Amino acid sequence: MKSNILIYVDNIEHISDYRKAGISAFLFALKDYSIGYNTYTLEEINKIEVSNKYILLNRVLDCKDIDKLKEILPNFTNIKGIIYEDIGIYQLIKELNIDIELIQFQNHFGTNTSSLNFWLDRVDSIFVSNELTKDEISTILENVKKPVCLHLFGYNQVMYSRRKLLTNWSEEFDIPYKNTNIIIDKATKVGFRAVENEYGTVMYSERIFNGKELINKENVKYFYINTMMIDHNEVMDFINNINSHYSSNEDNGFLEKETIYKLKERAK
Repeated sequence: MKSNILIYVDNIEHISDYRKAGISAFLFALKDYSIGYNTYTLEEINKIEVSNKYILLNRVLDCKDIDKLKEILPNFTNIKGIIYEDIGIYQLIKELNIDIELIQFQNHFGTNTSSLNFWLDRVDSIFVSNELTKDEISTILENVKKPVCLHLFGYNQVMYSRRKLLTNWSEEFDIPYKNTNIIIDKATKVGFRAVENEYGTVMYSERIFNGKELINKENVKYFYINTMMIDHNEVMDFINNINSHYSSNEDNGFLEKETIYKLKERAK
């Protein structure tokens, strides 16, 4: 099963451990085009020798960003695919006629088979929302046209803002600035892990999502492990002991509890 695990690499030195564990698909966040992740330059990514190398582009872009990206993309070497959020990137790849895998990664939009299948007619795969129940995911997997991607392990993204929220809070409340911080909601006491760079802020869940009960699902292209902010030893323990791994800082997200969406599955 580890051959269809896609892992985000936050430290190049960890790649050898992932390979020894049987993982062969790796995700690298591109500097200036990613947010909420540690990033790499084009030159650094090109030097990394792995067989299945994917690039993450998860920022919402403006016209200037797209024009600059148009110059950058043809310079990548040995890239298997691009994982993206902004649909302008889909249009750009088609315009440049680049033969490369495209995987759409919009955290909160892949909630029903109609939406997913619309894009699966156009791209190679798409991420299913990280806020669905196990039963809802099963329904999707039974009805999508192509294998899709599921979150398996890591802090799940809760929100993304183009505002520099940590900077704003630091200035407003006169508190020390850190580009990674934990924010506690006063009303609910729920914590969020905030990561900021010059392009905005990403909020992650307070606890690590552990979706080990999904590992035997079929019609899955990749199970995704997001290693951001997680100790490497804990990541390796999960990889090597998926079925039995447990930590008090983990939960199974929405797999057992339903949330509400405007676009849901409906009876035909």
